Amino acid sequence: MGQISLAKASLISTYFEGLVYGLFLSLFGVTLYLYLNPIYKNQRQDNHTLVMTGISAIMFFIATFHLAINFYRLLDGYVDKGLTPFEISEYLGNLRPWHYILKDILMGIQQHLGSAAAIYRTWVLWNYNWKVVAFPIVLLTFNIIVSAVISAAMATNVGSIFSVTVFYRVVQAYNAVAFTLSVITVGLMSYRIWTTHRKVAHSLVGEGKLLSIMWFLIESAALQIITEFILFVTTFAFDNAQFIVLELITPLVGITFNSITVRIKLQSLKEAGTQTQDVNNPVQTIGSIPLRHIKINITKEVENDVGDSKRTPESSTY
Repeated sequence: MGQISLAKASLISTYFEGLVYGLFLSLFGVTLYLYLNPIYKNQRQDNHTLVMTGISAIMFFIATFHLAINFYRLLDGYVDKGLTPFEISEYLGNLRPWHYILKDILMGIQQHLGSAAAIYRTWVLWNYNWKVVAFPIVLLTFNIIVSAVISAAMATNVGSIFSVTVFYRVVQAYNAVAFTLSVITVGLMSYRIWTTHRKVAHSLVGEGKLLSIMWFLIESAALQIITEFILFVTTFAFDNAQFIVLELITPLVGITFNSITVRIKLQSLKEAGTQTQDVNNPVQTIGSIPLRHIKINITKEVENDVGDSKRTPESSTY
């Protein structure tokens, strides 16, 4: 089976990017509704919430701008310039135009934002332990530097900085590190939640609550991780299908971030509703961790003067 042409890859990638962007648009709307709707104004709005909402808005702007640039490239090549299929492939494969460099920079910024947010969540889950996130921060710093080098090489001339072969190796290294970073951060967050669940499962109200958080964290990140893995493989295979997958990264990072944000918010609203229902039936706590009610059965044995005894069962809940 032969290689897919750049012209076909560009059309297919823009089509699928539009579909994925539509899903991102829906999730972003839900995020704004949950955080800005007056119904939920009584919910606590801390700095963490503001940071997450701000990042979500920035990601949506980047994804919108990225999709608009890809549409511009299609219209410019197919309509305005009226290029032939061969000329279209040359046009789309040219790394020097401002619109190609700009969309590449936007994709990099989106990935870095998603990775930074994942590292931040990991840091919070691990009680602000910098040692845990030190290696992910090193990987993120490496990718930021590499993406800057890639953009500089495209803006000047790839051959003036290093050979085309070396350029592709640098791109491959970038994709490999991005995939590794996503796996590490999701793994660290999931492991932290799982170990916490094992320690406090017998004292927490709702034994499976932490496990459900772990699973929706994995589910939300799964699509992005799978896509980054496919990009990693196709890049090493020098397959043009990589350009189809590449354009999906920008909206997928936003979908991953917003899906986690929305599901955490819905979980907090659910817990707030439960606490309101139980306000007249308070539960003792250890710190901020709610404990289960414990039912204790007591049997009283009473003996009278003639030697008869009577047992009376009683039960109390504490």
